[in-house]
Order: sequence, then structure tokens, then C-alpha cells
Amino acid sequence: MFKSLQSCRFERHQPTKRGIASVEEKTIALEEQFTGLLWAIVAPLKEYQLGWHINKVLGFELKKADDMELIHKKRHKTSVYSCYKYESELDKWLVYVVSNKNSGEFLVPEVRQADYFLIIRGEISVQREEELFVKLRSIPVIQLVVKMNFDHLKSKANLMID
Repeated sequence: MFKSLQSCRFERHQPTKRGIASVEEKTIALEEQFTGLLWAIVAPLKEYQLGWHINKVLGFELKKADDMELIHKKRHKTSVYSCYKYESELDKWLVYVVSNKNSGEFLVPEVRQADYFLIIRGEISVQREEELFVKLRSIPVIQLVVKMNFDHLKSKANLMID
């Protein structure tokens, strides 16, 4: 899961020649941390069809969520990416299926081959991860599933949902 950490402001008082303390400010920005799984999926079908297959095979209950909007500042353009969500109270997971493509724009440009991302936020055992991966790969309409390292993505901020 993403642990949102706020910027911290530290003040240090330093004496001056006149004995009056000056304040030195330092701001430390703490990075977002991700706990969970991120899989890139290649599947040439609509997101609702992929969601149906994932629900059937993995036992999830993915439902349409609010679309994700990404504003491209340089191009003065907004792209909208479809998003499906499931919350597992038993496993304490938040599961998302997010489209990567929209009208020639990519949510995560460095992974252009991926049609979708499956994001599972929460603690997952290695055994459960392997089980989910095998089941996901068994879906006939899915051509490829690749585990991604969230920390190595340049545009990881685009995948920070909620």
C-alpha cells in the first residue's frame, strides 16, 4: 500500500555575531512507499471484459471506479484512464485494474506494451503471490503478465491511486 508521508520542516536556530538567532529552514520530502504487487498485463480486449475474467478466475469483485485523469502539462492535454477497484476485507487488499492506453497516450510511458496494470495494495505472502500469478496467467485472453518493480518506474506517481 502507499504510505503517504508529508514533508517535514525542520528549524535550527543559529547564533549570529550580534547574538540574535537566525532561523535556518530545511525541508525534507519523503518519498511514497509501495507495499503490494504491480503487474503489467497484455490483453487485447476491453477493460470490462478483462475485469470479468479476473473476477471469475481470482474470485475478486472488481467494479467500475472513477476514471483516472492525467494532465499532460507540456501538451496542455488531459487523458482519462479506465479504473476498476475491489476491496478485500479478508486479505486487507485494495485491488485495481487500470488501463495504460488512451488515444495514443500512456499512463506509464516506459511500459508502452502493457494494456493494463493490476495493482494489489497490501501485504501479500510469496505463496499467495505465486498462486495469483499462476491463476492470472491461466486466463486465455491474457497474452502476457509481467511483474513490475514499482520503485524503478519513472512515472510511478501516475499509478498512485487514492
